[in-house]
Amino acid sequence: MQSPAVRGAPQWLRGLLSEEFFDSCGAHPGERKNDKNHFCVDCAAALCRHCLPHDASHGVLQIWKYASCFVVRVDDLKLFDCNGIQSHTLSDHEVVFLNERTARKRSASVENPCAACARPLPSGHDYCSLFCKVKHLGESDQGLRRALRVNRRSAAAAGGGGGEDPAVAEASQSGKRRASSSESGRSCGGTLRKRSRKQPAPARSPSC
Repeated sequence: MQSPAVRGAPQWLRGLLSEEFFDSCGAHPGERKNDKNHFCVDCAAALCRHCLPHDASHGVLQIWKYASCFVVRVDDLKLFDCNGIQSHTLSDHEVVFLNERTARKRSASVENPCAACARPLPSGHDYCSLFCKVKHLGESDQGLRRALRVNRRSAAAAGGGGGEDPAVAEASQSGKRRASSSESGRSCGGTLRKRSRKQPAPARSPSC
């Protein structure tokens, strides 16, 4: 069960932190390599490779495994500030753990514990995972809002640096993309939804 702090995060972030990745995709049970190792930010859902391509306006993260845990590339996670989270190198890319780690013994007396779970960390880091940063910052609404950000040049140009709340801006942009996807009739899985059409009333047969 997620903590109240995490439940207060945006839907996409809650989904990212609660999904069980690398399970078989229920939409493509007969396909090879159908493990769900992608996450759509706009749909807040896990996807397999066969669910792609999807709506081109949707943001997709690829999920990886490192030390048997789910990780995401820092460069790909553009809607959240990963500063302070302990990072690791995977195939020449900087990655962070999605969820709280439980392998090592925690102790509040260590020199540099994780701010959320007290896991020992190297100096210069505050959190062991994305979950721990969200949980810790979620105890203060303003703290979590500051960590959320929008990587949209158009939004920055339209705002003109006017100080719009990043969380509100992100939600607005996400809603617009979902509306655009719905109007086009294309789902995240790349399938076309059948759009209901109003049928004309049948013509009456002439009375005898």
